[in-house]
Amino acid sequence: MMLEQASREWSNRPADERFGSLVAMKEAALNFRNAAVISRVDTKNLHVSVETDFDSDNPKADDIVLNGSTGTKAKLTNWSFNQLCLRAGAPSTFMQSLTADTAMRALNEGLAKAPPAKGLMLFNRKSGGKTDDLTLRALTSQRYSRIWNLDIIERLQELETRGPWQPAPAAFDGSRGLYMGDRDMFAFMVDSNRRIFETLPGGGLSRGFFTRNSEVGASSFEIVTFLYEYICGNHRVWGVTGVKELRLRHVGRNNEVAMQEWRVALREYSEASAAEDEAKITRAREMTLGATKDEVLDMVFGMKTGATRKQIERGFAKAVEHEEWYGSPFSVWGLAGGITEVARDMANADDRYTLDNAGRKLMEIAF
Repeated sequence: MMLEQASREWSNRPADERFGSLVAMKEAALNFRNAAVISRVDTKNLHVSVETDFDSDNPKADDIVLNGSTGTKAKLTNWSFNQLCLRAGAPSTFMQSLTADTAMRALNEGLAKAPPAKGLMLFNRKSGGKTDDLTLRALTSQRYSRIWNLDIIERLQELETRGPWQPAPAAFDGSRGLYMGDRDMFAFMVDSNRRIFETLPGGGLSRGFFTRNSEVGASSFEIVTFLYEYICGNHRVWGVTGVKELRLRHVGRNNEVAMQEWRVALREYSEASAAEDEAKITRAREMTLGATKDEVLDMVFGMKTGATRKQIERGFAKAVEHEEWYGSPFSVWGLAGGITEVARDMANADDRYTLDNAGRKLMEIAF
């Protein structure tokens, strides 16, 4: 199968959210952390106003600022504006189409009618700025448990220092799979030195993982581990197998507990011996799905993976064609390899995902 998460990050992140090293990424995360101001608030006291020093004859919603009870004010990011709209019961996309004055009145009316609640607010104070030079990055409930990007990056640095883990090989533009903005962070790490089954005709496999986090509630804290054959210059990951996901919500759990679960999962994966992975793959190579082609197709189609029988049959034909790479097309490993190769060449992304998912479910039988 093929994973596209890193490729989407590579395609969509602006230049100022790309990092060439964990050192540079840590410096940016440290700046975020040092500039952070956390405040507990009674949401019934929230209200907004229109910034008066803008230069526009047609002000938009991004001219709105949040006013504090002590006279301070804070600018809003797109994300915190969305959270504020959610609190006010207003659709953020529509609010952004209004003039600032109209949006302000609608927001204040919605905030006044919203049920009272306690919340956590995360601000960033501009370096060297005035005491009230703030930007609201997040408005969350008090149950929200924040995990700082800095803590994650420091752990990734430990893996890199101890080796052989490192950021992903450079993409076409030199990007190393390290991204971070005011909304979330994403890191793509690989272990290219301890390849397994290197001597087989189909080539070897390497370990890799993605990890994602958001300090502002934009996504869960997650790690996706996998084995892979190779990585394209646009950071698509091909020949993927053994995918495992750990996803931790930021709500209702202690920060340190969540971090400990992540450390344990990452340690077990990063320190696992090649013999363990080789044993899993050997099991997949030896596990037979049927004695005839029709038995194999019936078996896999009956798993209801979403793939059509015709698509599975194409995968079987590709496995037969490259039996010297994948092994027996009647095996889990052989058929999964053929299915993945067919999916790779599909032009339609939905069809490619469906067939990739079929290959993934097939591998789960043996793994």
